[in-house]
Amino acid sequence: MIFQLAYLSAARPGLTEQDVHGILRASTVNNRHVGLSGMLLLVDETFFQILEGDRETVERTFERISKDTRHSGVIRVVAQDRDERSFPRWSMGFEKIYHGDKTADAVPFDIGELARNPEVESLKEKAPELLSFMRSLYASRGMRGAPDLDGSA
Repeated sequence: MIFQLAYLSAARPGLTEQDVHGILRASTVNNRHVGLSGMLLLVDETFFQILEGDRETVERTFERISKDTRHSGVIRVVAQDRDERSFPRWSMGFEKIYHGDKTADAVPFDIGELARNPEVESLKEKAPELLSFMRSLYASRGMRGAPDLDGSA
């Protein structure tokens, strides 16, 4: 059995491409070292990450990630046992999707406020759809590894 955990969080305002590269480099090395696989999705200013591996290792990694100041308002949306990994060849895959106008002044998204909303449970209902989307991205990359941040393969 493989344990899979998924969470979402708000990127720290002003998080740079270099910061994201740093996260990916560290995640790739650390995850490979402890036998984790997964994927990080950055949609506008919101992270969605899936970690999978041994339950204790995933939980310990999630605890460390939860304390990282490069994001806030961590909301755990999935914690489940699976027969197999969804991202077996990626110690940390990555995809970035941007919908907004990069030139516009962004209003910071307060995911912490969302975390206090009693309707946050509805996120858990949508998680399987997002997991399916991320698995599709993984498959479309031919399992070659994480694409570059600028969107080129």
